[in-house]
Amino acid sequence: MPSILILDNLSQEGVDVFRQTEGFNVDIKPPQTPEGLSAIIGDYDGLVVRSATNVTAEALAHAKKLKIIGRAGVGTDNIDRRAATMRGIIVMNTPGGNTISTCEHTFALMFALCRNIAHADRSMEEGRWDRNRFMGAEICGKTLGIVGVGRIGSAVAKRAQAFEMKVIAFDPLLNKIKADALGVELVSFDEIVERSDIITIHAPKSDKTVDMFRAEHFKRMKRSCRIINCARGGIVNEVELAEALREKVIAGAALDVYTSEPFENNPFIGLDNVVMTPHLAASTDEAQLSVAVDVARQMVAYFTTGAIVNAVNVPSIDAETSKALEPLLYLAERLGRFLSLYADGRPSSLQIEYRGELNITDTYPVTSQILKGFLEPMVETVNIVNAPYILAEHGIECSERRHAGVSDYSFEICVGVTTDRESHRVSGTLFSRSDPRICSIDGFRVDARPEGYMLVCHNEDKPLIIGRVGTIIGNAGVNIANMVLGRDHAGGRAFTILNLDAPLTEETLTALRELPHIIQVRMVHFP
Repeated sequence: MPSILILDNLSQEGVDVFRQTEGFNVDIKPPQTPEGLSAIIGDYDGLVVRSATNVTAEALAHAKKLKIIGRAGVGTDNIDRRAATMRGIIVMNTPGGNTISTCEHTFALMFALCRNIAHADRSMEEGRWDRNRFMGAEICGKTLGIVGVGRIGSAVAKRAQAFEMKVIAFDPLLNKIKADALGVELVSFDEIVERSDIITIHAPKSDKTVDMFRAEHFKRMKRSCRIINCARGGIVNEVELAEALREKVIAGAALDVYTSEPFENNPFIGLDNVVMTPHLAASTDEAQLSVAVDVARQMVAYFTTGAIVNAVNVPSIDAETSKALEPLLYLAERLGRFLSLYADGRPSSLQIEYRGELNITDTYPVTSQILKGFLEPMVETVNIVNAPYILAEHGIECSERRHAGVSDYSFEICVGVTTDRESHRVSGTLFSRSDPRICSIDGFRVDARPEGYMLVCHNEDKPLIIGRVGTIIGNAGVNIANMVLGRDHAGGRAFTILNLDAPLTEETLTALRELPHIIQVRMVHFP
């Protein structure tokens, strides 16, 4: 029974999604400090937050059971994504739920800024009639510069055209075809700075966007330019923006997000050319209901079907695809585990090749399963989320190649490992797309089932070897469930692979290794 911890006043409709699903246990608590979260997080399989709770690395260190964090909203900067990933915890968000809400708030701030709504209202509250003081500016005919043209930026672009604004856009991922379809002009960041009458920001916060707008940029803007930020605090340098507003370098700014929330040491207090709201862009009844229901449904789907939707630290995979990939992922995990247990020495690199018609476009889930299988015998906690990072953390290089039409089978997954002592290579396929088999070991053709206790003997191709091996195993009281043979040529070298009902003792393995013509004997266990 998954236990879910819900924080930050999630809408009741989202809570109901969990409670109406059989087998879920739900606890609701108010926003938590990192210390408070650390004390309770260990009891839960899933965590739901909005923006009020910071999910820190320190808190996640106590998350012994946690499998998924759901963010009811877009931004995940209140979640330590790296720490979550290293612990194998999926982080999901709900990017579509507050699109319209944030888009409309952008226009609300735009009008409030251009028409001095907030200051005029305050003036009226104080009993004054300052018509001449609050001369405004129309947005019709103005050039709107949009930074970041994802869901929200695209929605803003469409609505801006209804106000007869000329829309220019900067987004490193936006291509001309999409820009033309939106009716926007694709320009450089410098052109946004220099040509815009109004700039609105809808980019994610990252190393590339922190302090994206600074004093040097404000000085190059039109003196009549106004800037709006409903994205993330820190994209605009607040101290330098406040100075630019104070010196009238630009006409105004409207802000909904800040580097610290609640905002500390606010440099904009007392300025009459700024409008501020306390992170209200997603604060509509409709948006909060939408993101709450979305995140709950995504998390329920993960726990019930394995579907991964809107994950920010692992590729998403829907339930249907997850089900269809099960045999392939099973094979991939077994190939990784076989190499991990079979190879001797400290691994330095893995080489992964996909041959033939795999019938999938994205191999990331398959590769992740190979890495998971390889690492499981060596590390305490690993899954497809953290496997690539743990591998890199241990200094093990990983390469991946894909070749079409170069396999003796419909498709083949080949995995090689290099250690400080030796190198090995194993490949596998699915018979009838559902029956996993190891089809070669170090170039020797075999047909082995990767299951149970597997004994792999590398031997010279001589008479009586199989009988002697079987006798020793039989004398040890272990039954042979299956046997597969493979050799390079008559009288050359061969592999004898036995699936056993129980493990062999070290004494029995030593006896096998001492047999004439035996080159190598190793055990591999598949739980």
